[in-house]
Amino acid sequence: MAFAAACGDEVRVLESAPPRPDADPEPFDIRVYALSAGSRAFLREIDAWHRMPAERISAVTRMEIFGDDGRSRLEFSPPGGKALAWIAESNRLSRAIEDAARERGVVISNACRPGSIAVRPGGTEVVLEGGEAAVGDVLVGADGVDSWVRRELGLASEEKRYAETAVVAHFRCERPAAGVARQWFRADGILAWLPLPGDRMSIVWSARDALAEELAALEPEALARRVRDAGGAALGDLALDSAVARFALRLVRVPRIAVQGAVLVGDAAHGVHPLAGQGVNLGFQDARNLARELGARSPLERPGDFGLLRRHERARRADVDAMQFVTDRLEWLFGLDASLAVAVRNAGLRAMDSTAWAKRLLANRAMR
Repeated sequence: MAFAAACGDEVRVLESAPPRPDADPEPFDIRVYALSAGSRAFLREIDAWHRMPAERISAVTRMEIFGDDGRSRLEFSPPGGKALAWIAESNRLSRAIEDAARERGVVISNACRPGSIAVRPGGTEVVLEGGEAAVGDVLVGADGVDSWVRRELGLASEEKRYAETAVVAHFRCERPAAGVARQWFRADGILAWLPLPGDRMSIVWSARDALAEELAALEPEALARRVRDAGGAALGDLALDSAVARFALRLVRVPRIAVQGAVLVGDAAHGVHPLAGQGVNLGFQDARNLARELGARSPLERPGDFGLLRRHERARRADVDAMQFVTDRLEWLFGLDASLAVAVRNAGLRAMDSTAWAKRLLANRAMR
């Protein structure tokens, strides 16, 4: 949807979900995203950022990371009082982008399901289950990590299922998070606390599968105590303030994301471990770059030309590969139980915390 809003060409969005309700529910959406400065800039470019209620967005001004030896830690903040990221709800973010897209003339067809794809020299055709044919110069597959478009186009993917499940929930806190995001690398998984407005916070606990099942089965008070104790009671007592959701964690590599007349973006093009919170930001940068490549094409190029789509593929490859490598290796390193691995990873945290340029590098990377 963000690509549709950014693209200067005529765009039609085929969406299987029904139209959005007139208003979003008052409780905080269980799914929240950490939006980087680069993603916020893009959302401003497409006139979506200001459509989200500012009182429901929380700025992250400092990051605190803790090792699993009880004493190793890493803290960093951006210079000049800037924000590292902004925590925003999925439903209100999606609504803002969709409203911006409609205002820019994007045609959105809800409750329609594709049946087949045909890529031809003159364009790409998607036949819907009802028999209608949608034809365009280029098909952009943005249909998630289990992409139907990717499969229909015959684009290969490599998947690695982590032995972890993300447990997600919101809590009310005795003390507000005050813009600080915290992450613990623990023997039983990776626990992140993300600040929400007021006295709320959101957690993502990437826990071993058995532990994830145990956590999800706990009574609200018991889960709150478990999360409080796992974070060293950094925000005092907690009270569960939402449902508890679970998401399987996977690494998905897609060596080729483009063919003549079609290209993948977002989770359809790559899946990453959530420990760095960068999945949605990679997707927004996909959308931004593809829109720019199409807008900068020569008069002799069609939007679906393979050479043009390959330029986009090459432009995004380094960023995606780097994020997948770093998150995958960190997950592997902190999953090792060997005493040497424990010593090395915690020493690495302490070394980075004592190196100013390394912390600046981390802050700059988080803000991209």
